[in-house]
Amino acid sequence: MSEMQLGEIIERLNRFATEDASWEPLAGALPEVRRRIAWIQEQYERIPSPLVVLMFGGTGTGKSTLLNALAGAPIAETGEMRPTTDTPTVYHPAGVLNDFGPAAYVEDARLDNLILIDTPDTDSVRTEHAEMVLSLLARADVVVFCGTQEKYANERSIALLRPIMNERKIVPVQTHADVNPDIRDDWRARMIEEGFDIERAFRVSALDALNAKIENHSVSGSAVEFEALDEYIKKKLPPERRSVKEQNLGGAVINTVNALSTALEGRRKSLETLNDRLAKIETDIAQKSLQQVQRKVLDEPHVWVVALAAAVSERAFGLIGSLFRILHGLRMLPSRITRTLSPAGLLRPTSLRGAAKVGDRFLRTLAASFSAEHAEANAHLGREGFEPTLFEQWEKDFVEEMDAHLARYLEPVHRQLTRSATVLTRWTLPLFELLWLAPFVFTIGFPIYRYYAGLVGHMDVILPEAGFLSRSMGMLACIVFIELFLYSFLVRWRGRALRRRCMRYLRKGFGTSGFGFGAARREIDKAIGKVTELEKMREAVRTQV
Repeated sequence: MSEMQLGEIIERLNRFATEDASWEPLAGALPEVRRRIAWIQEQYERIPSPLVVLMFGGTGTGKSTLLNALAGAPIAETGEMRPTTDTPTVYHPAGVLNDFGPAAYVEDARLDNLILIDTPDTDSVRTEHAEMVLSLLARADVVVFCGTQEKYANERSIALLRPIMNERKIVPVQTHADVNPDIRDDWRARMIEEGFDIERAFRVSALDALNAKIENHSVSGSAVEFEALDEYIKKKLPPERRSVKEQNLGGAVINTVNALSTALEGRRKSLETLNDRLAKIETDIAQKSLQQVQRKVLDEPHVWVVALAAAVSERAFGLIGSLFRILHGLRMLPSRITRTLSPAGLLRPTSLRGAAKVGDRFLRTLAASFSAEHAEANAHLGREGFEPTLFEQWEKDFVEEMDAHLARYLEPVHRQLTRSATVLTRWTLPLFELLWLAPFVFTIGFPIYRYYAGLVGHMDVILPEAGFLSRSMGMLACIVFIELFLYSFLVRWRGRALRRRCMRYLRKGFGTSGFGFGAARREIDKAIGKVTELEKMREAVRTQV
């Protein structure tokens, strides 16, 4: 995998980890993941820098002696007292910054892109030694695991390496070849069984190699493999440092993604189950809400009649229109006197906006009846690691979402109501106005015209019969009353017809999700999206790294 591909995967993993998560399983895993990503990014920036090789192992395994042999001089303190190494020895090329903390720094211009570090014992009785080893392991690219027949299976050393398995190149070196039999095959098999990737193991006598270099004669006997180790560390690894570091970072990315996958293992199914449970609760709430709305709105014909009558009253004109407006005002007078509003407000487009509206009060009353469903949903959310919602917040969300549902799916009814009111006032009402105006002209207007025409034309004046005016006014009143009754009946009939049209829109609206759990459902969908993203990332890492 190229350095560019590695950088893209690291950036993708960083974006995944930097987003906040309210889902407890993910939120609990993210701090450690962020710490690891910070280390990965730091190591990624150090790819061009010299290779860091760490001498690692238990007490008495010859770490310091091996460093001295590689340096060709006693630069690190050795001895029989345990532990011997109190501070690390950093053997580095010229010009390298001393950024490994408190240590003995030894510069050698012969080193090329290579830093060798001697560390305290992994099994030292002094706790600060283990802390030093851990801090240096975080900087190491290659770990030379020094061991003897007694210490090669040291659990304390293995335990320090397990968390960085496949994130460092491990090179086992048996250091006491002059006194111990060859243990490399068993050692290598044990490491591979633990899960470590071991390319090669060496067997040397670090002390014999050091003495041979000091006395300036060739290495032989039990130290003969030292030359191969010396060439491997000084000649083979430095030119391959970019490849070694990229491989280490690839292993770190794999371990990070696998750790996340382990933390979220099996969660997709539980999240989908939670989604299904919330959907079932929402379906129950939707059905009960529809029943309540149906009882308040659909099963109350007068609600539709009042809603349409109010819309007609706003547009009415003329005599019949004015009388109809007065009739509607008298009809609504009790509600205005008692300062109560009719449920017909639910059918008006603006009625659900604002806490003082009738629709809002109706929805809050409706929400209060679902406390048991809210408690059940909270129990499911809590078991899966989501933060339960307070009932007050849920009630507010329920009202807002129900308001949106009703506004969306009653909108066709609102338009139909407006169209019906427009037709009843713009087309039907003028016809009714003509129906009373024609009798008025022929019963009252025409006789009066004949009377005044006779006066002006000096013709015989024909006086209306006695009682003519009272009979004509009575007849006109009857006509107007009949027309007002017919017009009111038409408005009532049209209002009842609208009620039937509304049912399919409401059923469609109440069949969708929401109803107070919209925020929870979004968090669940976000968590499922994270799991899906992690699965894709794991597949990309598996194929590219």
